Amino acid sequence: MAEFEKRLACVIASDGSVVRGYLIDGCQFDGTNTYTLRWKVPLQGEAKTNFAGTIGSAQNEPVQPGLITVGLGDAQNEMKVHTFDLDGTPAPRSFHLVCFRDQ
Repeated sequence: MAEFEKRLACVIASDGSVVRGYLIDGCQFDGTNTYTLRWKVPLQGEAKTNFAGTIGSAQNEPVQPGLITVGLGDAQNEMKVHTFDLDGTPAPRSFHLVCFRDQ
């Protein structure tokens, strides 16, 4: 039986491309501010997942200030991230995300 992975992490560019990460399977961007992330392991069911996200540079570009929300998606291995300008207007932003999983 495979070891239970307790930590997941990724950096996503504002265009939805995966810059780097651990056990990230992909990201789909809607062109405005919704990012649907898929992981190689489930976030729901046996796993109890806690997560945190922050607006941050994908590489070494300047960081535009903004807000981020993170939530679980419909599929067991999916989460939804939304990014915004400081005034709450939907806006694409690069971000860093970490997930901690317990059983």
